[in-house]
Amino acid sequence: MTVEHEQDINEDIAQRLAEAKAMFAPKCEECLTLATQVATIAARQGNTAAEAEARLWWGRSLLVMMGASAALPILRRALRLALEVENRRLLADVHLSLAQCYTGSGNNASAIQNWLKSLELALDINAVDLYAEIYLGLGNLYMLHEDLHTAFHYLAIAADFAAAQRDRDLRAKSNIHLASALIKLERYSLAENVLHCAEAELILPLRRDWQAEIYNYLGAIHMRQNHVAAAQDYLKRAYAINLDAGFLWGQTINLLGLGQLARRQDDDTSAEQYLLRATEVVAKFDSPNLVQQIHLELSQLYEARGDFVRAMMHHVGYHEHYMLMMKSDLSAKLNSLASRRLAAAEIRLKLLSSELELTQLRQQTSERASRMKQLEAAAYRDALTGIFNRRALDERLPLEVQEAHEQGYPLSVAVIDFDHFKRVNDTFSHLIGDKVLQTGVARIQETLREGDLLYRYGGEEFVLVLPHTNAIGALHVAERVRARVAGHDWSTIVAGLSVTISVGMALLGPDEQVEDIVGRADAALYQAKQGGRNRIFMQSEEA
Repeated sequence: MTVEHEQDINEDIAQRLAEAKAMFAPKCEECLTLATQVATIAARQGNTAAEAEARLWWGRSLLVMMGASAALPILRRALRLALEVENRRLLADVHLSLAQCYTGSGNNASAIQNWLKSLELALDINAVDLYAEIYLGLGNLYMLHEDLHTAFHYLAIAADFAAAQRDRDLRAKSNIHLASALIKLERYSLAENVLHCAEAELILPLRRDWQAEIYNYLGAIHMRQNHVAAAQDYLKRAYAINLDAGFLWGQTINLLGLGQLARRQDDDTSAEQYLLRATEVVAKFDSPNLVQQIHLELSQLYEARGDFVRAMMHHVGYHEHYMLMMKSDLSAKLNSLASRRLAAAEIRLKLLSSELELTQLRQQTSERASRMKQLEAAAYRDALTGIFNRRALDERLPLEVQEAHEQGYPLSVAVIDFDHFKRVNDTFSHLIGDKVLQTGVARIQETLREGDLLYRYGGEEFVLVLPHTNAIGALHVAERVRARVAGHDWSTIVAGLSVTISVGMALLGPDEQVEDIVGRADAALYQAKQGGRNRIFMQSEEA
């Protein structure tokens, strides 16, 4: 073989390998075909590095399509080849995929060892993108074993690292997994917001599988909140995507969810159909955890129906898988050596935190910042003044109230009204009225602190939300706002123009919700107007 011919073959290998990678997300079956071809050609050529990488994508495709048992032999061969060529990045990737396989098949000891090895290699080569993937894996492993707080710890770290990357896929994936932990922790509103952030990052139609996963989680949220119609809609949309794409794991999850939803509606016939179909699908791949859940649902369904023979059969199936899970209990398998290795890796990550600016990343990707990012969309902005609109207020304020109650900090709300605004419109024109609102809002914003949020409530009324602010602090802010508007030289807009505002205020009470605090602030505004306008009135909680 000539040097030129060998070079052509290697170029062909490289091109086919690139095509295989590109096809992994949209069409796993095409990635599998290409990766298999490349592995065969590369082996014949003695191109060990290319064969190792081809087998990595071959194994990853099999994992998605057929489960861990099919993927493991291919990935083990990829590991041996990667060791031969001493490609540390490839080794990290292979260990990561092996960990995913072992997690799926319930072999937690091997999963932990491979996650750790991947993490140690990633640290050596400073592969920040892999940190997120690895912490996602560790978080999901703890999720399987219902250690929710540890899982959330790792998934939140994964989201931090993902936010540092330009990779939209990674950001979307990390948010999806973080939302799954929040759902388990019953933080439904926050989980829904995180899922919508993930959906905004999706590269469609390439990531239809993740779109289906988002719909599945949204369905789960609505099911837990007894929003039956919305839950059913999301779960059926997810199932349609997974069925069309041939994603077996997703189909099983959706069928399980639809079965659970049908049982909540006392529609045992539909529930039985969904759950039995789920048993057929899950039999095509390895997932002891899903099998256990399906057996439990069927056992409870048949017991309620009085069919004790089949109830016992599925209870036995549930118990067998429960014992299997217990034998591979994470706490037992995570031995002292693995614990020390994980702790050492975390220390190294902490030392990198200043270089990676993790503190800043956490601020950017915190619950508050995630919600703010959504509100930045044009749909949440008032066209005239540029500030947040009523829709934004309706979505944001309940979250602020919930957070204030959960974390125990004070929250104040002010309703602001431009005095005699109809007279301004009638005397000077609606165009001047618009300029008054634009200028007035600009003057108000000049006085606000970081974290204070101003919304247009409607017409000439505005709502100011002051987190972490008690009654005294809120009164100080309101007085600055009132004085700034009253002290502005309004004659620069039109001669003879004078503008003031009235402000009604309320401090969030222990058991209050949005309508309570806004209602009291609105009542306080009425008092301020009755008192002569251009003034502030603070409504007491008892009023």
